[in-house]
Amino acid sequence: MPSNNSKYTPEIRQRTVNHIIESGKSATSVAEEMGIDTNTVCKWVREYRRSNQLPTYHEEKGHKATAVRSEKELTARLKEKEKRIRELEEEVDILKKSLRIFMQPQ
Repeated sequence: MPSNNSKYTPEIRQRTVNHIIESGKSATSVAEEMGIDTNTVCKWVREYRRSNQLPTYHEEKGHKATAVRSEKELTARLKEKEKRIRELEEEVDILKKSLRIFMQPQ
């Protein structure tokens, strides 16, 4: 709920939020255009979406929430990637040797 000492009227807030939702523009770009603090405009949009049970920006755009990975999981993935790098380096060495053999003059 807006405070009594807010420098933006409820009408300005509502028009700004409507513009963002209808135009599909980001709250950040609209805030910059209007010269209003980005966090303020984002908060207005967030509150509007919650109060009207609309999907969040990320849900609307189809962004998936990133999963927090444990240290064990990250270590296991790192080991897998290092193993794959070693395998690929070995393949490259074999191909280089093969190329030398086939490039020798007959």
